[in-house]
Amino acid sequence: MRKRTVLLFAAGLLLTGCGRGTGAAAPVPSAMQAVGSCHTFRTQQEMIQPSDIAPPVPCDQPHRTETFQVTDVEGQFATYKKRPDPEQIAAYAQGRCYDAEAIRSYLGAGPRDTVSFSVWPRLPTRAEWARGVRTLRCDLVPPVQKEENGPLTSFSFRDVLTRPESSTVRVCELGGAFVTCDHPHDREEIATWQDLRPSVQPEDAQKVATELCEPVVQEFLQAKLASRPDLTIKAITPNKDEWEKGVRAVKCGVGPAAAGATIVGTLSGSAKGQV
Repeated sequence: MRKRTVLLFAAGLLLTGCGRGTGAAAPVPSAMQAVGSCHTFRTQQEMIQPSDIAPPVPCDQPHRTETFQVTDVEGQFATYKKRPDPEQIAAYAQGRCYDAEAIRSYLGAGPRDTVSFSVWPRLPTRAEWARGVRTLRCDLVPPVQKEENGPLTSFSFRDVLTRPESSTVRVCELGGAFVTCDHPHDREEIATWQDLRPSVQPEDAQKVATELCEPVVQEFLQAKLASRPDLTIKAITPNKDEWEKGVRAVKCGVGPAAAGATIVGTLSGSAKGQV
């Protein structure tokens, strides 16, 4: 899993505050938060608050995050009399919430599925912390192209990568630019990093990279490339500057074989989607 997939504990955590009010709906104390609950927020600022005790919403209704883990705050961090500041929260939660295997398992990721979700931590409100509550809630945030008020989806993230609608939360590319896979794109990245042999010359890099990527592309597609003449391997090799610095990493991808062609939807065999 590439580092960018879940290390976006954004600088927005510099904002502080408690859970927002939601009219007649009753708040949910931090100690009663549950895995699988979905949450909506009126603005991006609300979404990045350290605490959230607003009632969850049904996951088949528009929401912006989903809780994949609830655990206890432990160690010296738990001994603080006052709730730590946002920078401390981000540093602590990154170690507790960032569990690549747990995230991939919750999302139902196949071995070659790229995961591009971010993770947001939630701690008790200041008043709850003062009463001794030490619950840590870890939320998943899907990738989006426009983040005016954060992402918005209407389905659960649990096992989402096994379903066709996962194209809305998968990352693809169009001309090298990021798009989610429910938009026209010409390349879908595969979760693997390959290295060229030291003996490979720059003029041979693309050919060798394509050969290296073929097995993982077929694993991703759950099909032989020979059965999909409409698709081709799209390997990215080091540019000239990277090559001179000794970089030999190859990023594997797949996309339409025809020049200038685009597709909509994921090619992942595990998603059982239609292209």
